[in-house]
Amino acid sequence: MKYPTLFTSLSLSLLLSACSSNPVTVSMSTTRFDNPEVSSEPLKVNLAVGHGGRTTLAIEDNLSHYDGTEVYGFASGNITATKGLEISVRNDEDSATHIGLKYQFYGAHTEQSSKGNISQAFTLGYERNTTGEQYSTYNDNWSCDEFSCDSTTNTSVWEHDTNIYDIAWVVGYKFAARDIIYGGPFYQWGQLSGYKASSNAPTEELKSKGYMVGANIAIEHRFSFGMGLAGEIVYSNLDWGNYNQSDTAFNFKIDYQF
Repeated sequence: MKYPTLFTSLSLSLLLSACSSNPVTVSMSTTRFDNPEVSSEPLKVNLAVGHGGRTTLAIEDNLSHYDGTEVYGFASGNITATKGLEISVRNDEDSATHIGLKYQFYGAHTEQSSKGNISQAFTLGYERNTTGEQYSTYNDNWSCDEFSCDSTTNTSVWEHDTNIYDIAWVVGYKFAARDIIYGGPFYQWGQLSGYKASSNAPTEELKSKGYMVGANIAIEHRFSFGMGLAGEIVYSNLDWGNYNQSDTAFNFKIDYQF
């Protein structure tokens, strides 16, 4: 009679292990690249591609250590709406879309800028990201009676939409005619909503909120024919519910100013 009890305990242990292999995660961008020098002319366009970091954090107990930086390719486009005001759109490979506004309130604008110029800007942003994952285990869970055991399959899936808001203050110093160093603090906050379901458990509603605080420093070189190269280091701390993760990201981009 002890065997059914043993099999039941084994099944429960394996089920918990399977669930921990598919933890719900949240992802927030650590890609900045907000040069505070903005054109004084409307309809100036800048297009860029690069690789940028996102911090991934498991927001439930797990044994798989999902936390840390993930690097994604991105593409972005900026256009000036009026003097010193720029609108931007960036799309990451993991489907996140970021829309931003940047306003330069101090220093010479791009066309008038020269060596020694100090510039400052504020940025506002909004990002929406749909994230999900499905995980299946085979022959791990067993349905047993007194005489035999049959293998079963357990499938779990989760999906949520994340809405993130972003503010930042950026300061730049032009240390050469075509080179600028810039950076500053930023703050992101938001919430997610979605669900998690398993073939062995009822559907669970996902609803939580969190924030990220950090700072970046970037260096950018602009060639005479309009192309630019930039790299940055970003340090951040993501805090979501009862979980948090500190992270350092190294990002790179190449752009062209029309």
